[in-house]
Amino acid sequence: MFAISLALFGSFWFAASMTFINRGVLSIDYFRGLLVNLGANALFLWLYVFLFIDKPDLWNPVNVTFLVIGVFVPGVARYFIFKGMERLGAPISSCLTNSGPLFAIAFAILFLGEHPTATNVLGAVSIVGGIVALSWKGTAKTWRTRDLAFPLTAALLFAGRDNLVRFAVVQIHSPVVGAAIAATTAFLTMGVMYVTLGNKNPLPPSAKKGATYFAFSGFTNFLSYVFTYTALSLERVSIVSPLVNASSLFVLPLALFFLRDVETLTPRKIGATALVVLGVLLIAWEKW
Repeated sequence: MFAISLALFGSFWFAASMTFINRGVLSIDYFRGLLVNLGANALFLWLYVFLFIDKPDLWNPVNVTFLVIGVFVPGVARYFIFKGMERLGAPISSCLTNSGPLFAIAFAILFLGEHPTATNVLGAVSIVGGIVALSWKGTAKTWRTRDLAFPLTAALLFAGRDNLVRFAVVQIHSPVVGAAIAATTAFLTMGVMYVTLGNKNPLPPSAKKGATYFAFSGFTNFLSYVFTYTALSLERVSIVSPLVNASSLFVLPLALFFLRDVETLTPRKIGATALVVLGVLLIAWEKW
């Protein structure tokens, strides 16, 4: 149950991060805001490492795995998410990207030798179903079938990330060291992508306010990384990955407090959240 609690804490802080991001994008463009988010995340992780971890094993060969993780997630994965939204629209792209936990379980079975229980799989399906219902808004088909490859590739990268983290964190002294390396690499990767592909338009007068929200989101991302990486060091991917992705469980109440003028409560959102709650209970069932 301890690892389940950690995974849910990670999910909560990720939801808090998304809440701040939804505020931040009203004042600054997403790309530059994301750089602030990633930079703050990496900074707080390294502060944690040097203040609270005795003799961090920075030169362990397995740390190369975290470098790979940082390059592909969120770096390359974000590219496929953006392309998916461009080609398919946000609803379809979000639904397919959110299928990541199911791919994560499949990878964990194939490559890590995990054996999830029936309730574990049903719980993951329920969580993914809730997330899909939450993000789906309906749309007519105006896209090519092959464009589905963009969000599905992003989902596969996120699923691969969870499995690589699990593979690596069990081989190092502190999982937060791995999180710091991955976050720093992600920041540098996104920095290169911004210099190469980003919009260099002048910042609006509201940019400072937006950057502040993204900085807060970076701090909550730091907390999410600490809890998620620690959870993956203690428990298998098939349990942790769906729970960490159950952030919609917390997005709804957080939105009611912080995004009243941006988000509205609907029966669909309530039903979708109920599906996520059911999924969490099913996954936690085997640990009780």
